[in-house]
Amino acid sequence: MGYAKGRFVVETHVHAQRHAFKFKEKGIKPDYAKLAQGMPDSVIYDNSPRLLFDMDLYGVDMCVLMCGFGMTDELNEEIVKNHPDKFVAVCSATSYMHKVRKGEVEWSIKEACKELDRQLSTGMFRGIGEFMPRNPKPSKPYSWEERFEEICQIMEVARKHKVTVGFHTGTLSGYAGAPRSPGGAFTELQYPLLAHDVAGSYPDVTIIMEHGGHSGGWSEWGFEPTCQVASSHPNVYLETGLWWAELYERVLRDPNIGAEKLVWGCDWGASIPQQWTPGLHPSSYADQSKKDGPPAHQVDVWGWSLKQLDKLDILQDDMNLILGGNAARIFKLEDKLPHTRLFKQYLQ
Repeated sequence: MGYAKGRFVVETHVHAQRHAFKFKEKGIKPDYAKLAQGMPDSVIYDNSPRLLFDMDLYGVDMCVLMCGFGMTDELNEEIVKNHPDKFVAVCSATSYMHKVRKGEVEWSIKEACKELDRQLSTGMFRGIGEFMPRNPKPSKPYSWEERFEEICQIMEVARKHKVTVGFHTGTLSGYAGAPRSPGGAFTELQYPLLAHDVAGSYPDVTIIMEHGGHSGGWSEWGFEPTCQVASSHPNVYLETGLWWAELYERVLRDPNIGAEKLVWGCDWGASIPQQWTPGLHPSSYADQSKKDGPPAHQVDVWGWSLKQLDKLDILQDDMNLILGGNAARIFKLEDKLPHTRLFKQYLQ
């Protein structure tokens, strides 16, 4: 087993499934645009053996599994059942969403919420994410008022089951070459300040700002507004795994955020390579490269992310919160912990 950086380490944003596109068999030159277009129809398989290898190597105790494009909640549920001591999962009504994409049923937020309610009622899922369900084939542009009304219905389901909700933030460079569906299908990604409306309307529901405003690239355009949301609402947490060290330092000094509102989530399995820019700021960061094309190897995101954490001069009790303590609390993992009183708390 590798050297653990914390007492109980939880990775909160993991894709244990992988796409098989078979570019060579199809005679297609791989690029990110074709990758994005083909995700919903690609072959998906269980990639947990590589995940378990990395967990042992880096001392990661548990992972929160979620679905990206084309992945299924059902396969994640199977993986959790096979390794209940290693994984929990969140859901996003993928079976219903796949039917909508294929034209088998018409989009209905009520039906999507019914599926979320059914999934959460099984006890197999600890939250809603990576994406909140939305119409994948809208016939007209979404307004924020329309989307907010949908999100409120999703939040009501989360409130009923007392689970977390992921609010996705940030975009990558490579997928920008892929066609977008009409209606601005990535509205929430591009405008993290919209989360103010959601967090203020549902103060009793834990919201995780996935990627912490930064899912890749060297720009900080989404980071500051995302942090502003977190500093304004006690129920909002930041996912940090793709941050470089200086981003952690800024947030750890914020008296309205601090270590108590950070969870480590690196998007393991999304195969986002690191880019090296010595002498610049940042000197390295995670992002896709259109020039190189999609990586065939399993990108080592944990190695890079843990090096960023190593640069921080902070108390180990705070590091323990970031790497697992906060996640154990909000995902209700107390029954998975080897002992009580592992994380910072004080008698009141």
